[in-house]
Order: sequence, then C-alpha cells, then structure tokens
Amino acid sequence: MTTRLAFRPTEQAQAVPVLMYHSIGARGARRFRRFVTSPEQFARQMDYLAAAGYRPITAAELSRSRAAGLPLHPMSVVLTFDDAYADFYTAALPVLRDHHFPATLYVPTGYVGGTSRWMTSLGEADREILSWSALEDIAAEGVELGAHSHSHPQLDCVAATAIRDEVVRSKHVLEDRIGTAVTGFAYPFGYCDRRARCVVAEAGFSYACVVDDLVTTPADDLLRIPRLTVNAGTDAGMLARLLAARPTRTRRSLAAAKGIAWRTVRRHVPALGGKPTQGAA
Repeated sequence: MTTRLAFRPTEQAQAVPVLMYHSIGARGARRFRRFVTSPEQFARQMDYLAAAGYRPITAAELSRSRAAGLPLHPMSVVLTFDDAYADFYTAALPVLRDHHFPATLYVPTGYVGGTSRWMTSLGEADREILSWSALEDIAAEGVELGAHSHSHPQLDCVAATAIRDEVVRSKHVLEDRIGTAVTGFAYPFGYCDRRARCVVAEAGFSYACVVDDLVTTPADDLLRIPRLTVNAGTDAGMLARLLAARPTRTRRSLAAAKGIAWRTVRRHVPALGGKPTQGAA
C-alpha cells in the first residue's frame, strides 16, 4: 500500500470536489442537525450544479480514473451520501434522477432495514435506514453502493480483529444482497489509521473515503480520498465557494494534524466515542 502525500501545482487542474451528504430531510436532533440538508436546499444545490456545468461521476469512476492515470473532465464532481438513510430514496433520488446525476451511497450493513442506533448519544437512534429492497431498487437505477462497515464503529480505536470483521463482513453482506461487486468503502465518522487502510485494501476494496474537508487531487492515496462536508443551510453561493476551494500543503498538513490529535483524544476519553467533530456521522 502506497501513500502519496506530495502534489505538484499542475495537479490543481485535476482537483475534484467529492461532496459528502448525510440525511436529506426536514428534522434533526440538535447535535445532528448540521448534517441534515432540507429537500428544498438539496434541489437548489443540484440545480446549481447543472446550471454551472458540473458533471457528476461516481466515486468508483473517480478511483478508476485516478488508478489508471487518466484525466477527468475539469467540471467533474462526486456526490456521496453516508449511512443510507431512508430519505435518500424519497428525497434525494428523485432529484438526482431528474438531473440524470450519478451518486454513491455508503451502507452500514448491520442497520439495513432498521434505525441509526449507533447515534443514540446524539439523540438520533430512530432515524430510519433503507431496506434491502430499497437498496436493490437504488442500485438498479445506477447509484453506486459502497460499504460503510457493519456496525459503524470508530475503526481507528478498535482491535485489529474487529476492524477485519467490520470491513470484510460489510463487503460480503452487501455483495451477497445486491449481487454486484462492491469496490468502495467509507470509514465511519471518517476515522481511519494504517491498520484500517491495510484491511480495506486486503479485503479487495479499490478505494476508501475519509472526510478532511479538502478536494481530492491525483496526489491522494486512493485509500483515503478526502471529501467536503455539505452542512445544513448551504446555499448556492456557499456551495460554489466549497467547490472552488483548492488544496494547499498548509491545509493538508492542518487536516492531518487535526486527525492525529483528535484520534489521541478519542482513544483516551472513551466517552467521546462517535462524536462527529470532523464532519462525519
């Protein structure tokens, strides 16, 4: 496994924003509310992408192009959705369908057909998760389904055996149920370490996503593709600025340092487990 950290100025032209959404809905507990984008706001955001000439691709398409060293359209963007909330089917998919936009949805397989019990501490244990039949319908429409672990733990704070079980089981369960190969993974909460990345690679995933709130360039390790969090209340102007941001060495260094520091805190203060401070729930 090779980690690519440096990047050349010429690679800025091939920077691609990977947007990260969670729930597309109307409500949210106080500690989760910033991860809930209203259906009306989401529709306006997709209208903006279409009007501005953006060309959405799946995360799998991005990773294949990066792996092959192939250039991407300069207006490429990736739309990703974590946690497989039921409102993806009712609120996001119709808008994506209207625009003919592809997207990538990451599924925590242990909660399919149930609720978001891993978010009990945030007051969000009852948010509905998609059923297997709904996921099959979504996959049939061309949405890429990726794995998001089995029970949504912090993979950088659990034993090696638990990492392997979470990663491998989620891939096998998802592939068995939808009947197609699953090549993408998103780390729960965006948290990972070298152990988790190695397991993800050994399990047969070709790429994996973190958060970091940076756009991705060809310099990035495909096992830790950075994403940009789309928070509640993001209007067209804010989205435009988010899409236009370009990575710098300083921003990358700050993101890496922040990740290491927060991991240290979480490992020593178990009560902070799962608190989404870096953009992912």
